Amino acid sequence: MKIKIKKNNLIAYGAGGVIGVIILGYVLVRIGQGLSTPGSPLSVLPFPLPQTSTSSLPSTTSTTETPEATLLQGMHMTFDDEFNTFSRYVDANGNVTCNPGGSGTWQTVYDFCSRTNFANSEAEVYIDPAFLSYLKGESASAAETDPDNPFSVSNGVLAIRAQPASTQVRSAVGQWAQYTSGIITTQFSFSQTYGYFEVRAKLPTGAGLWPAFWLLPEDKSWPPEIDALEAFGDPNPLDQGGQTLIHYASHATNPSQSCGNWYNVGVNITQGFHTYGVDVEPSGITYYFDGVPYATCPPNASVGKPMYMLINLAVGSSGSWPGSPNGSNSWPAYLYIDYVRAYQKS
Repeated sequence: MKIKIKKNNLIAYGAGGVIGVIILGYVLVRIGQGLSTPGSPLSVLPFPLPQTSTSSLPSTTSTTETPEATLLQGMHMTFDDEFNTFSRYVDANGNVTCNPGGSGTWQTVYDFCSRTNFANSEAEVYIDPAFLSYLKGESASAAETDPDNPFSVSNGVLAIRAQPASTQVRSAVGQWAQYTSGIITTQFSFSQTYGYFEVRAKLPTGAGLWPAFWLLPEDKSWPPEIDALEAFGDPNPLDQGGQTLIHYASHATNPSQSCGNWYNVGVNITQGFHTYGVDVEPSGITYYFDGVPYATCPPNASVGKPMYMLINLAVGSSGSWPGSPNGSNSWPAYLYIDYVRAYQKS
């Protein structure tokens, strides 16, 4: 699929420590798809998604669920981060890099070094210690413990914090940046063709909060996109989302192969850890909650290529899909990640 460049404002912060106050204005629009930006969970689709059942799963309160044993039979683990530490993907100087050749696991910006997604009307800027070190003139060690750093690890859990942006951040980036938050991706450290991908996480509560776990192709094409999890901290103005609902989707070049819907899991996903998984195979795509399959999408011919994982905590603005935060929000808000794993058939 050819792509053309459409000017917009996508803030970027690239290699070598050049801060993203330079508004590069790159939004990729796929010709004929009616979509903007290469990836990010989508609020408006260019085609109807087949609707599947929204009945609830059996209630479960366990926090130690794993995928059904039958799912992993004949598979081997290909990726596992238990977050005893947090390994950021950086260049030799410790700066964010959007090119191969760096070291570490988790990239902390979108592709093209972008730090937000205006096409989704998001109100956050994704920051990290490298951003803060440049902005505030701090040492690398001071930036790691800076109160604006959205990443922290404790007892084997990675926390991604969203909070109102400081005056210093907004002055540097722009007044549109109402919140700071974090994104992690394995764009340069791990990708695979087909297999099972899973995160164990505790999701945040609050209006406008939009956590997601999803897959994009390594070759930067679009589609495909596989959304293993999207959720809203509170229902949006259309009464979508909320604390018992998750959204899944499969985006394909052929609209007839795309599908997705909201699903009521029957428990409050903001009150404990749960597993969210997706098994991507040539025969179809199956979604799992706490090891139980709850939805299946048809075979997606677009997914036969290496795909990498993304996890982010977006914050919506007025008019965005999740809506915007309001006076009932309690800040900061946290997305807690216990582990991320991937498996593939042997």
